[in-house]
Amino acid sequence: MRFVPDFIVQFFTTGSSLYKELQTMLGFTPGNLALYELALSHRSSNINSTENNERLEFLGDAILGAIIGEHLFIKYPTKPEGYLTDMRSKIVNRKTLNQIGLKIGLKSLMKFNEQDYFLRDSSIFGNALEALIGAIYIDKGYSKTRTFVRKRILIPFVDIELLENLEANTKNKLIGWANKQGKKIEFIVMEERLERGRKKFTVGVKLEEEIISKSTAGNKKEASKVAAEEAIKTLELFT
Repeated sequence: MRFVPDFIVQFFTTGSSLYKELQTMLGFTPGNLALYELALSHRSSNINSTENNERLEFLGDAILGAIIGEHLFIKYPTKPEGYLTDMRSKIVNRKTLNQIGLKIGLKSLMKFNEQDYFLRDSSIFGNALEALIGAIYIDKGYSKTRTFVRKRILIPFVDIELLENLEANTKNKLIGWANKQGKKIEFIVMEERLERGRKKFTVGVKLEEEIISKSTAGNKKEASKVAAEEAIKTLELFT
C-alpha cells in the first residue's frame, strides 16, 4: 500500500537529520516511516495532491480524546462527567495543542507552504500533532501511543492542577463587565457546519450591534470561551 505521494517520498530517510529529530521527538524508532511522513505533510505543501495529514488528524483527534479521557477518569475517580468533559476540553483545545506542537518542534519537521503567512499563525501545528498521534497509533498501537501522550505531552506541558484551579469562566467575566457598563452583550452562533465529519461551531461576541470577536471550535462552549477571551483582548479589559 502506498501511503505518501511522490513529492514527499524523499522527505525522510533513515540517515537524515530530520529522521533523527523525529526519533528524538517520539522517544522511539518509527516502524512505518511513511505514516509519519504523511502526518507531517500539510495540504498546502502540494496543492495538486489529495494526500495530506487530514485523515490522520481525524484519527489522532479521536485517539487523543480517548487517552485524555482515560487519564482523567483514573486521576479523578469521584468527579462527575461534566467536570471530566470540561477538563478534557481545556487540554485538547486548538490553542493548547498548537502551542504544544510548536514546543516539541513540529514546525521544523513539517512540510507546508512557508510563504503563506496565515499558516504561520494558524492551528496547523496542533493539527499535525493530532496527525502524529494517529500515525503512532497505527504504527505502534494504543499502549505506545498512550505512553507518548503521557511522557511527551501531559507531563512536560499540561499542568492539570493549574487548569483545575483557573477561573476559566471568561464568558461570565465579560458579561459582568457589560452589565456594569449598562451595555448589551450576546453570544451568538454564527455558523454550524461539518468539517471532515466533525461538527464545527463559530460563535461571535456581539456588543450592542457590533460583532467584536468570534471563534470556531468543535463545541459551542469552547468556541464561546475563546471568543470571550478575544473580546476581552479587543476591549483591553482586566489588564
